[in-house]
Amino acid sequence: MRQVRQVASCMETSRLPRSPRRPYRPRLRKRGSDTMYRRLKAFAVGLRQWAGSTISGDPARQAFARRQLHWRSLGLFQRETTFQRNGFTWTGSTSCSITELIFTTDHYQDARLEEVTSWLAAQGRFTRPVLVNVGANLGDLVLPLSRTGKRILAVEPNPETFARLVRNVRQNGLQDRITCCDVAISDASGTARLVSAGDPGNSELESGGARLGFDGQDYTRAVHEVKTLPLTDLLASQGIAPGDVALVVSDTQGFETRVIESGAALWRGKTPLWVEIWPKGLACHGGVEAFLRSCERHFTHFIPETGIGAPPEPVRNLSTLVGRLKNAEFTDVLLIS
Repeated sequence: MRQVRQVASCMETSRLPRSPRRPYRPRLRKRGSDTMYRRLKAFAVGLRQWAGSTISGDPARQAFARRQLHWRSLGLFQRETTFQRNGFTWTGSTSCSITELIFTTDHYQDARLEEVTSWLAAQGRFTRPVLVNVGANLGDLVLPLSRTGKRILAVEPNPETFARLVRNVRQNGLQDRITCCDVAISDASGTARLVSAGDPGNSELESGGARLGFDGQDYTRAVHEVKTLPLTDLLASQGIAPGDVALVVSDTQGFETRVIESGAALWRGKTPLWVEIWPKGLACHGGVEAFLRSCERHFTHFIPETGIGAPPEPVRNLSTLVGRLKNAEFTDVLLIS
């Protein structure tokens, strides 16, 4: 019951006063004929793929095409759907690419993260009792991570996505293991404006500039006032000591530098960080160079997502990896110290 009360107290943080700062005024677009056109077009693509897979005779391809066609037909008529995959019951938006991947393939990134946790366990670095997921979305990682038996702190500031996260935790009976908090991690306590995109996975905090990482890739659907806290302050509010955290997972759409700087006590205590690197988003929120300097300040080595199991590289080599990413490409790395 203690965990359930914590979830409720976190949910209360969404009722906040509006900030006087208005550095960015995105044009809101209503869900209308343009959205329906995109969904009809996606359905037509799915229909062609299903037809092609039927001709090919490949059972795996046929199964995937059937699921994809089913998904795109759902998108024509429903904003939300509930289904079962990978041993869990999921509720998600039909405009969310993460939900689509779980629906069509059973997984999002949990298989890769399982490689990370297995490697950490083999190194004797996965014995601590707590996991933290910053940018938890609908629970795509925290639900599978619940199988580790550890306590999990799931952090998601988007109110709409947070409601689905809480629902997914509760309908799988995991509320005693997963604590959900609707707060954005930043380097200072206060409030910020969160821009919600057509795809909920693209939601992004404003940081004083006129640009957002998803500009040109998605449209603005809503703007929310959200509470911000440094990572170590959030842990303290939940009674979690930095030395109890086995791993932090961060996917914050370019706000990764703020996450790193706000969790200095964790990195001093040798907590590893699995972090998304998206140069386009980083450039809008402090810059890529600031991110690289922050990594070098707090960590000594890294492992790229394609190199789990290989010897860690010096963190100074991270700039080479980042430099190879083009346009809107992104990757994940494990930062260790």
